[in-house]
Amino acid sequence: MVFSLFRKKDAGPAATGPATQPRSEPQAAARPPEPPQAAPAPESYNLSTLAIEVEESASHLSPVEEEAVVLHANGQLAMAIQALAPHVPTLSGQRRTESWLMLFELYQQAGERKAFDDLALAYVLEFEISPPLWRGSADAPDATTPAQNGGYVALPAQLSANSFERELDRVVDACKPGNSVRLDFSKVTDIDPFAAAELLSLWPRIRKQGAILQPLGTAGFADLLASRIETGRRLPAEAPFWLLLIELMQATGDAERFENIAIDYAITFEVSPPSWDDKLAPKQPVAKAPARAAQTQAPTPSPTVPDRLIVSGVLADGAPQALKQMRDFVHQHGKPTLDFAAVTRVDFETAGQLLNLTMELLSSGHTLSFTRVNELVLGMMRLMGIADLVNIGRQS
Repeated sequence: MVFSLFRKKDAGPAATGPATQPRSEPQAAARPPEPPQAAPAPESYNLSTLAIEVEESASHLSPVEEEAVVLHANGQLAMAIQALAPHVPTLSGQRRTESWLMLFELYQQAGERKAFDDLALAYVLEFEISPPLWRGSADAPDATTPAQNGGYVALPAQLSANSFERELDRVVDACKPGNSVRLDFSKVTDIDPFAAAELLSLWPRIRKQGAILQPLGTAGFADLLASRIETGRRLPAEAPFWLLLIELMQATGDAERFENIAIDYAITFEVSPPSWDDKLAPKQPVAKAPARAAQTQAPTPSPTVPDRLIVSGVLADGAPQALKQMRDFVHQHGKPTLDFAAVTRVDFETAGQLLNLTMELLSSGHTLSFTRVNELVLGMMRLMGIADLVNIGRQS
């Protein structure tokens, strides 16, 4: 609701119409001048005569949207789609995007690519703008399985010039500014020099996009690369293996092995050795490859860029650990941003705790904002009143 300034009720209708000249009257007998009247006392305002003008906010949710948000918060993804899908066609001509964006997110989380694409075509016809893009991943996350740090891509066993382009596109699609994408090497058993060169180019490309590439399952992959090189054997085709292995050591934070391999590379190719860069080293130990079993707790949020905290997973049952890290992060940064790009769902209990945390931080003089929040989580934040307190940016 939007409240305008207090204003006094109208005392009565204003005079309208053109001004008229008074008719001539016989001149009356002269009268003695009347004494001047005292100026009237300033009018005091009576609160009972004041009105508050109330307007409905353009960002309020419709009943159907509220139903979809509640069902999603409860983990009832299919029912949320059933509630919202028949409603969207009825909005033709209203130029209202909220229901459309919610349905896009529901299809994304359900992995329903065909329904997503059909909706995208209708969206273009309706709004004459580009629709949301399908977030590329072989296994689309659902509303009950926590996502981790924005994306996960598992590379296949064979990496060659012919097959790697598709894998490269998957990684690039998952990388967005501030995002952290986990790249799993644990299945790779063979790689050719061309794929190694393409993979080597991935790291600077991802850094330029403002994202972070987090390698998983690197021990076996590093051994595979090491088996393709030999100190003193100066073959140009082996250079990509050397440089990729060096980059892998930088990405995993293994400074000692980095230095040893870099020196051997310099000796072999008679060039200056690559230099270790503390800024590119991971701030925490590299995570292990994720287990296939369903996880029951949301992953630990971790800061990836200054003043931005990446929050991820399903925030449910109050999410005490995630909220504690949010509180600590806000206290430690001047203009903190909580990045929810990898948060798939927030349940009612956690949304209430998030509202309490927001009010606590604001009342103590801190500022904060949320960014890249998916449309369903944004709907929950609107229902709980969080959106009335702080700035919230949609997921792009």
